[in-house]
Amino acid sequence: MSTIVSLIIPTYNRALLIEETLDSILEQTYQNWECIIVDDGSSDNTVEVVNQYLEKDTRFQFYRRPENRLKGANACRNFGIENSKGEYMMFLDSDDICEPFCLAERVNKVVSDSSIHVLIRDTALLIGTEKKSKTINKDPEIYSDENYLRMFLSYDLPWPIMGAFYKREVLATCKFDENLRRFQDVSLNIKVLSRIKNLKISRDFKIDTYYRMDDQKVTSEGFVSNTFESLLVFYEIHGDLLKHRLYKLDFRKFSSKIILQFVTRCFYQNRMASNKVMLWAIKSNIYTLSQKRTLFLLLFCLNSNLYKVKGFGMYKLRNKVKQMTHN
Repeated sequence: MSTIVSLIIPTYNRALLIEETLDSILEQTYQNWECIIVDDGSSDNTVEVVNQYLEKDTRFQFYRRPENRLKGANACRNFGIENSKGEYMMFLDSDDICEPFCLAERVNKVVSDSSIHVLIRDTALLIGTEKKSKTINKDPEIYSDENYLRMFLSYDLPWPIMGAFYKREVLATCKFDENLRRFQDVSLNIKVLSRIKNLKISRDFKIDTYYRMDDQKVTSEGFVSNTFESLLVFYEIHGDLLKHRLYKLDFRKFSSKIILQFVTRCFYQNRMASNKVMLWAIKSNIYTLSQKRTLFLLLFCLNSNLYKVKGFGMYKLRNKVKQMTHN
């Protein structure tokens, strides 16, 4: 087949992991690909590792993020798109893994039906060196662009970024927002699902990529503050959508999940940023007055250390917030 596939990989200080990713690309049975690696200013020996692959195979290309572009994976991805020539695009993080048949089977699917804009395949977790057999993809009861859109707006993610295979024309109008430090692919897919007319998504149920689990990043310095900043940017980007009553409910679920998963989990390591997240939520227009009271009580308990006191009723309070992720 003559169809060119562009694989785009942003990287930052991944010298210890990127080799496994690049090896999985070299092992592809499909040969007509280019792999564009864009470095975000690594301070380790990532560049030296990548240079070894440039010498092995000319299909690998390496760029440094231009200084006039914002730091971050999104700027690297957009720069990669701009320097690519593929008819189809696939995005990998620099620790993801592809099965050898990944590109061959994806190309076969889209070539057999040229009307497909986005092909979705399954992704599983990679924990250490173990490939899990259970997909992390999610699907609505009824497959539709609208239902997938609402899942992304609710932070109930249908697919991770490496699970999607995009036709080039889709990304001509939908780019990664370079101001976002978190929720990058969530925002991109919301744009694709809400802005592309007559979008055709093909859902194929086979695991061909693996996402490496990294729980430590949640407690890393700056994670919650980046999450907070990104929530504000995300809300601004998709403000028109969120005026819709149902979409507003979806974003309430999104915000509540962030509070439960990230703010309460690492509040005492990131007190200042966590307080900002909570105050923003309380002041926003996405919660009812009763729900805002619950959030304010949670904020008070967190700051007064009552959240750690057994028997104080924190389980009940947490459940009230959890209900907001469903209603």
